[in-house]
Amino acid sequence: MIISFLKITPMSDKRQMVIEILMSVQTMARLKPGCMYSDIYEDYGDGRKILYIEHWQAKEEMQQHIRSNLYLRVLNAIELASEPPEVFFHEDSGASGIELIKSLRIKNNESDDAT
Repeated sequence: MIISFLKITPMSDKRQMVIEILMSVQTMARLKPGCMYSDIYEDYGDGRKILYIEHWQAKEEMQQHIRSNLYLRVLNAIELASEPPEVFFHEDSGASGIELIKSLRIKNNESDDAT
């Protein structure tokens, strides 16, 4: 699995346009083979940044998406940014969700009990 992260700080007068562009991509990406989900988040700290996340089953499917015409919309959204975007891809080498939290908390509690 692979997760793509895009954090954009849009120009102040282009914020709504960026959100609309990403929503259109999100809707269509979810229909593509291999797309597990895509989501849009807004930063409540300074209220300026927008985070767009896609989760793909395989690297090849994500790469095909990036080469598609649909992804040109993402690139158009980036053009409306007031500063360079943060873009990175994370390859998930294994699933560890709540189980990881539980195992770490148990280990932490055991070491707390020992001290």
